[in-house]
Amino acid sequence: MVATNERRAREKARRRQEILQAAKEVFFEQGFHQATVDDVSAHAQVSKGTIYLYFESKESILAHLLLEGLALLYTQLTAACSASQVTAEECLWRLARAYLDFSQNNPQYFRLMMAFDRGRFREQISPDLYEQILAQSMASLDLVTQAVRQGIQDGDFDCDDPQLAAGALWAALNGVLVLMANPLRRQMLAVELEPMFEVTMKLVIRGLRRSADR
Repeated sequence: MVATNERRAREKARRRQEILQAAKEVFFEQGFHQATVDDVSAHAQVSKGTIYLYFESKESILAHLLLEGLALLYTQLTAACSASQVTAEECLWRLARAYLDFSQNNPQYFRLMMAFDRGRFREQISPDLYEQILAQSMASLDLVTQAVRQGIQDGDFDCDDPQLAAGALWAALNGVLVLMANPLRRQMLAVELEPMFEVTMKLVIRGLRRSADR
């Protein structure tokens, strides 16, 4: 009986992962908002009812894929500042560069993150799943907060609220990435992503420095 239960659990986990993989391919190809659960079931070669045995909704599937992307991002961010003897300013640059690289090397996951910001997803997924996403997102933001706090302790930064400053940096970089992903906006600004990224980071860092160092 124990062996039978273990086999069923493995089969259930395998089927769930197959559905997630199919959803990833469908969402990446069609975009989350255009894709349907019917598209996912067809790609996974299972019935629509089977999909709902494992996931409550299309938004729930997106949330699980988002957790995958957030875990990958966190790994890359932690690696960015793993070296010792790195100043807070250098750490912020490395974290920002890691985020930029993630967005460019994993554009599908990045687009899913942007898709999650639209609509009423919180109301359409379970509270537990939402809390997992929030915790994983906060873990990445905390790395930036820690770097800002370190800069304050070292006397390099002048800032009253490290978390607010980290949020401002995140908002600025997200704004650049979303803006520059639009060909029309890129043409209007007559600049490519890299120089816009550099200018944005320099402005944010300058705002964090002590007045005498600006």
